[in-house]
Formats: sequence, structure tokens, C-alpha cells
Amino acid sequence: MKPPCHPAEIDSELTESRLNELARHMLDVFSLAIEQTKHPLDDAYTQGSRCWAWLRNSLLQEGESRFPWLRIVHHGNDIQFSIGNSVFRFFCDDPERPRKHYATALTDAESLTTNLLLFDEESLSQTTGLWRFFIRKAMNDEDEHSLYCINYQLGSKVINAKWQFNASVNTFVSTTADIPEAAKLPEHELGPRTNVAEAGEDDGTVEDNNGSV
Repeated sequence: MKPPCHPAEIDSELTESRLNELARHMLDVFSLAIEQTKHPLDDAYTQGSRCWAWLRNSLLQEGESRFPWLRIVHHGNDIQFSIGNSVFRFFCDDPERPRKHYATALTDAESLTTNLLLFDEESLSQTTGLWRFFIRKAMNDEDEHSLYCINYQLGSKVINAKWQFNASVNTFVSTTADIPEAAKLPEHELGPRTNVAEAGEDDGTVEDNNGSV
């Protein structure tokens, strides 16, 4: 079985920049919802409900205006949005071991929406699989929330494409960019080196790690 590919290999509209832009927004909303749900009376259910509701409402209220390449195709509780030819749902779940049934299955509304978007066999061949965004909550305070874009084979949990947001990735800099000139260091006068061993001295240095340090 070949490893999962990048989503753009299935749908060219799912570019790295678009995935990163949407992922940052969704994680910001998710993190804020977590912070707002830390009352002593809150529990996993109230926290999960708020996170899901805030994500859904943020997409409904500003998804299309914030992201011109995103379109809301179903406004119900099982909100669906499209990027290019691909229709997505999002889940607050673990993509490796999803607990929610419809994380890897089509709802009736999703089946209808998907069929409406596919006009011929060529479009169908380009949009195979089930597209999902997963937001996985951090395991502890030292961990970070994570977001994945996944394409599953229809009717199974086999992954065709997988992408994970990486907050530590910096803006790409072309190798053809101008390289600054090296700083000029002041000249030093060089004299003969004293041979410590011949002088009968020992600096006490112990060579460790097979000489690598």
C-alpha cells in the first residue's frame, strides 16, 4: 500500500497556502473556545460542544468573505463547505482513530450535495474519496492542538491523502534571493603556536562521544 499523498495531488485547488490559511483560522477559533470553557462547571461535553459550535458559526458567518476560494454548500448542523471540486466536513476527533461514525461515512445531506456537484464521470474521477478536516485537542498543556486534512476511501478508513498543519513552518525564501556580503573581520597578527604537550602541560580535556564533541 502506497503512503498517503498531498491533497493537491487529488484536487489541485487544495494548495499548501490555502490549507495553511484555513488551518490557522480554524485553530485560532478552536483555541479561543477552549480558553473560554474552563469554568469549574465545564466538562469534556460542554467544551467539545462549544468548540464545534464556534467552528461551525465562524465558517457560516465569515468563511466565504474571509476565503474567496471557499463556498458553503450546506448550512445545516452537518455543515459542508467546498474548496475546488472537494466537499468537506470538519470533526473534533482523532483522524487515526475517529470515534464519530460520520467521520468516515456520508450523511444523507452530504450524499445529495456531493452528487449535485458531480456533473460527469471526469469530475467524479477527480473527486474520489471522502474529505475531512480534523482538529485534535492537545493532550496536555505542553502539547499543541493539531489540524489534519484527510481524504478517505469511500466506505473505509483507508487514507488516500493526508496533510497536517505545522505551525513551526516559516515563510519560504527562494534560494535565488540576494545573499548579503560576508562581514569583514579585523585582521589579527599570527604568532607561533605553543605546543602544550611539549611544554609538559595538560588542559584536562577529556575526549568524549567517540571524538564527535
